[in-house]
Amino acid sequence: MTGPTLSVVTPTFNRVDSVRVLVGGLSRQTYPPDSWELVIISDGSDDGTDAFLAEAAQTAPFPIRLLSQQNSGPAAARNRGIREAGGDIVVFIDDDVEPLPDLLARHAAHHRADPGVAVIGPLSRDPARRAAEPVWIAWEHAMLEKQYDAFRSGAWATPGPHHFYSGNSSVQREHLLAVGGFDETFTRQEDVEMAARLERERSVRFVVDLSASGIHRPIRNFASWLKVPYAYGKLDVVRARRGDIGWERVRHGYAARNRATRLLARAVLFSPGRGGTASWLLLRAATTAYRLRRDSAAFAALSALYNVRYLEGVRDELGDADALRRVLY
Repeated sequence: MTGPTLSVVTPTFNRVDSVRVLVGGLSRQTYPPDSWELVIISDGSDDGTDAFLAEAAQTAPFPIRLLSQQNSGPAAARNRGIREAGGDIVVFIDDDVEPLPDLLARHAAHHRADPGVAVIGPLSRDPARRAAEPVWIAWEHAMLEKQYDAFRSGAWATPGPHHFYSGNSSVQREHLLAVGGFDETFTRQEDVEMAARLERERSVRFVVDLSASGIHRPIRNFASWLKVPYAYGKLDVVRARRGDIGWERVRHGYAARNRATRLLARAVLFSPGRGGTASWLLLRAATTAYRLRRDSAAFAALSALYNVRYLEGVRDELGDADALRRVLY
């Protein structure tokens, strides 16, 4: 039975090698190739991405539509993809994800059963990359696996907007258009922020399907990794001020941490100049532990650093350390 029509929407910027892997994974999908398309937005790429996709469009077993534009960021690129998508359902897949063969079929099955859902698939680690994978990327995968394990075991019964990541997810196009797509002023959390609006304004419900899997091979240096929790902290303050989330969400980034992390946070947050030293020491400890295959110790060090960077973002968005104290205490 032919299912609903899908549009895979993928933004990309100067990752031609990753895009080759993405297209290869899409070529192996079990979902009928005449029932979906790839809408890929080249967001200012100048590394041969456009030429590769133009050639791939001639031979791929599924339609490829290439949209080229000046670099505008992933939120703007995804919004253009949503507007120009021809399918009833938009499947967001990042350019560093290799979709496994049943990914599209699993997304489609959920929407066929219930058009009011948003489907979240896992971003799985490539075990063959352990030796080459930096510890901060390994940490990301470990944190995601903890979430997936919680869903497998039933410890987490129902996902919410904060589980919605645009790397592997799907929503009815009409819902995305109704809420105005992604907020292009957000440089991070644009997917979670939009998901909250989907729930609030369209009563969209969230489901996790761990069989709708993609292999995730992110390319991110340590400096880029450090920017992520910092941006999350700043944006959570923006959302709390708007009333999108409660301030308890921000306080959770401190109150729910262990004693050692809270002590580290106080030492860094209220004493200017210590953040760089703490980052260097924790990265060195994590890298050494990971090389020695003491993954738990490595990930604990990076979790502490991630939480402190989040709180630094909160502090800087609030304006000063006194304002941070008032929020946290």
